[in-house]
Amino acid sequence: MDYLPLRQKIVKVIVSSSIPQKALNQLNAQFEVVLFHTENLTYQAISNHPDVFMCPARDGLLVASNFPEKAKKMLADCCIPIQYGILPVGIAYPQSARYNAVVTEKYFIHHLKHTDPELLHIHRDKKLIHVNQAYTRCNLLALRENWFVTSDRGIENILMDQGLNVLYVDPISIRLPGFDHGFFGGTCGIMDDTVYFIGDFAYHKQGEEISLLLEKLGYQTCALYDGPLFDGGSLFFYP
Repeated sequence: MDYLPLRQKIVKVIVSSSIPQKALNQLNAQFEVVLFHTENLTYQAISNHPDVFMCPARDGLLVASNFPEKAKKMLADCCIPIQYGILPVGIAYPQSARYNAVVTEKYFIHHLKHTDPELLHIHRDKKLIHVNQAYTRCNLLALRENWFVTSDRGIENILMDQGLNVLYVDPISIRLPGFDHGFFGGTCGIMDDTVYFIGDFAYHKQGEEISLLLEKLGYQTCALYDGPLFDGGSLFFYP
């Protein structure tokens, strides 16, 4: 995977405070970093994961009703607009997954029985795709040309039934402290034509497969540190 030249600090990136320090240093060198952290709102392993507490809205982000005050201030200081959902993020699944949806120009993908109602209202013009895995964004990366990468077999099957293109990636070697493994969607985020990874997919047994797909679709890649992929709850970029 490429290690790209540094860019000016214009774009903001919201990232878990729990990611490896080497990855954080790389992000700090390229972007304005917003470190995300919570306490006692959900279980520890995902308590600092941005994709548990926020989801893209029409302009900015829709955040959980119990979004921490400190995080609200940090986003306001970075001029990132937010709207508020109706429901809080809870301690246990599925209440911990109400905002963990995937949004594209055409699709809204989530376990629709557990989605915060405000998210469904905001994205009512998109095609709604129901999957049985409510940690949808944790498990799913949306790419261009109707391509997706997922670490969940159920999501893979449903998207393929919808006529979409899907690459399944085994999550077993993805790091998530406190669990046997993490999930692919939580390891990365896209800014312009570059997919940024918390770690290097060269360490994954399907690294070549991932690389070939991203290259075919016209993406560059950037490893934020030299080590296995790390599930940090996604990277949220805001220009």
